Amino acid sequence: MAKRMTVLGAYDLDERGAIIRRQIRTDAPGDYGADPLGDGTFRMVPSGDIVDSTERARRLDRTA
Repeated sequence: MAKRMTVLGAYDLDERGAIIRRQIRTDAPGDYGADPLGDGTFRMVPSGDIVDSTERARRLDRTA
Protein backbone atom coordinates (compact mmCIF):
# COMPACT_ATOMS: atom_id res chain seq x y z
CA MET A 1 0.00 0.00 0.00
CA ALA A 2 1.38 3.41 -0.99
CA LYS A 3 2.14 5.94 1.71
CA ARG A 4 0.02 9.08 1.77
CA MET A 5 0.53 12.37 3.51
CA THR A 6 -1.92 15.24 4.02
CA VAL A 7 -0.65 18.81 3.81
CA LEU A 8 -2.58 21.80 5.18
CA GLY A 9 -5.52 19.50 5.84
CA ALA A 10 -6.59 19.66 2.22
CA TYR A 11 -3.98 18.13 -0.09
CA ASP A 12 -3.17 14.42 -0.16
CA LEU A 13 0.32 13.64 -1.44
CA ASP A 14 1.68 10.34 -2.69
CA GLU A 15 5.10 8.92 -1.74
CA ARG A 16 6.81 11.15 -4.34
CA GLY A 17 5.13 14.31 -3.04
CA ALA A 18 2.75 14.63 -6.00
CA ILE A 19 -0.79 15.82 -5.27
CA ILE A 20 -3.40 13.07 -5.48
CA ARG A 21 -6.22 14.57 -7.51
CA ARG A 22 -9.85 13.75 -6.77
CA GLN A 23 -12.53 14.30 -9.36
CA ILE A 24 -15.71 16.06 -8.31
CA ARG A 25 -18.96 14.72 -9.72
CA THR A 26 -20.86 17.91 -10.47
CA ASP A 27 -23.72 15.92 -11.96
CA ALA A 28 -24.39 14.07 -8.68
CA PRO A 29 -27.09 15.46 -6.38
CA GLY A 30 -26.02 17.42 -3.31
CA ASP A 31 -23.27 19.86 -2.53
CA TYR A 32 -19.67 19.27 -3.52
CA GLY A 33 -17.92 22.33 -2.07
CA ALA A 34 -18.12 25.28 0.29
CA ASP A 35 -16.82 28.84 0.38
CA PRO A 36 -15.93 30.43 3.75
CA LEU A 37 -17.80 33.65 4.54
CA GLY A 38 -15.41 34.98 7.20
CA ASP A 39 -17.79 34.77 10.14
CA GLY A 40 -17.40 31.04 10.77
CA THR A 41 -20.09 30.03 8.29
CA PHE A 42 -19.88 28.60 4.79
CA ARG A 43 -21.90 28.98 1.58
CA MET A 44 -22.42 25.53 0.13
CA VAL A 45 -21.81 24.94 -3.59
CA PRO A 46 -24.02 24.65 -5.61
CA SER A 47 -27.05 24.91 -3.26
CA GLY A 48 -26.07 28.29 -1.78
CA ASP A 49 -27.16 27.25 1.73
CA ILE A 50 -25.37 29.05 4.59
CA VAL A 51 -24.18 26.49 7.17
CA ASP A 52 -21.81 26.15 10.13
CA SER A 53 -18.62 24.05 10.04
CA THR A 54 -20.32 20.97 11.50
CA GLU A 55 -23.01 20.93 8.82
CA ARG A 56 -20.39 21.66 6.14
CA ALA A 57 -18.36 18.65 7.28
CA ARG A 58 -21.47 16.44 7.33
CA ARG A 59 -22.48 17.43 3.82
CA LEU A 60 -18.98 17.04 2.42
CA ASP A 61 -18.31 13.87 4.47
CA ARG A 62 -15.19 15.35 6.11
CA THR A 63 -14.11 16.08 9.64
CA ALA A 64 -15.05 19.52 10.96
